[in-house]
Amino acid sequence: MALQSLVWKGEAVKARARQAQVQGIDRIMGRCVVEAKSNHPWQNRTGVLEGGIGIADYAAEDADGVRGTWGVQDVKYALMMELGGTIVPVKAKALAIPQKDGSVRFVSKVTIKPHPYLRPAGDTHYPSLPQAIRVAYDKLGGDAAGGADG
Repeated sequence: MALQSLVWKGEAVKARARQAQVQGIDRIMGRCVVEAKSNHPWQNRTGVLEGGIGIADYAAEDADGVRGTWGVQDVKYALMMELGGTIVPVKAKALAIPQKDGSVRFVSKVTIKPHPYLRPAGDTHYPSLPQAIRVAYDKLGGDAAGGADG
């Protein structure tokens, strides 16, 4: 019986796994962005909110693992659209609501019902994250796992 030795390439395996996590997270965030932009429950009038949906921080390694951030940046009413809420005047006695006929109606508050678009996109695509990481890991290939040397 021939003697065999095992060459452990643990650091290479960890590096490949981290790289696969980065690629998988970026892929899923990209799918979420596309979903949120194309499948939202409001009628798009200006394109501002839809245009603000994107990847804020591409996936990168940090102290806790790998993290990326997607959502809406620089659109003040984005959270109100997602979660709903009540708008009250801050510096005036009433809010001015433009009407279709060109007139203006004054009200003391406006309640916005939720129009979720980010959470449903995440709910749709987050479950496929492990598979996306696995596909990326397999595509990275290489003999990082080591093997018998003999």
